[in-house]
Amino acid sequence: MTATSGACGEDQTPKSANTNETGVDTVVGHLRILAVHVPAPDGHRYPRGSDMRVILTIVNVGTTTDTLTRVSVPDADRTAIRWDHNCDGTLDTLDGLPVAPAGGAGPAEPAAADPFDPYDVMVFSIHRDVLAGTTIDLALTFQHAGQIVTAAYVQPKSANIVEPVRRCSARSPRAADR
Repeated sequence: MTATSGACGEDQTPKSANTNETGVDTVVGHLRILAVHVPAPDGHRYPRGSDMRVILTIVNVGTTTDTLTRVSVPDADRTAIRWDHNCDGTLDTLDGLPVAPAGGAGPAEPAAADPFDPYDVMVFSIHRDVLAGTTIDLALTFQHAGQIVTAAYVQPKSANIVEPVRRCSARSPRAADR
């Protein structure tokens, strides 16, 4: 599995995606797409026609905000980018998820997501059975970085992975800025 990017610039050579028990990690330019995974299905698979939640962490090591504008999954009818910006338990569907620089020189934009904000991608009506322990292909399109092709690991029940603490669960350094 490799990642590709449509943007030009420094360090745009894609790094090989790495699949591990927490998910798939892909590094392209200033973006780190980490622990991309689908929670374990109730049984041993997600049956055809099911919806799946893709959980991921996006770390922007650049100096400016970039925006996730589209996610596509070839084996699904459609996808939706969602973010609980207000930490009220409601994930709003967005046209784009702005991703703040993780270590920027100045204050981060309050309207941009931190790496550990509560966001995800919903995949609707998959076209085939998806077994636990396999991956699904997805392409993430960013306003500045272009398209990054990666995958999401469908975790098996035996994974016993603890999800990262999201901003709404614990205060992040920027939580007071919102």
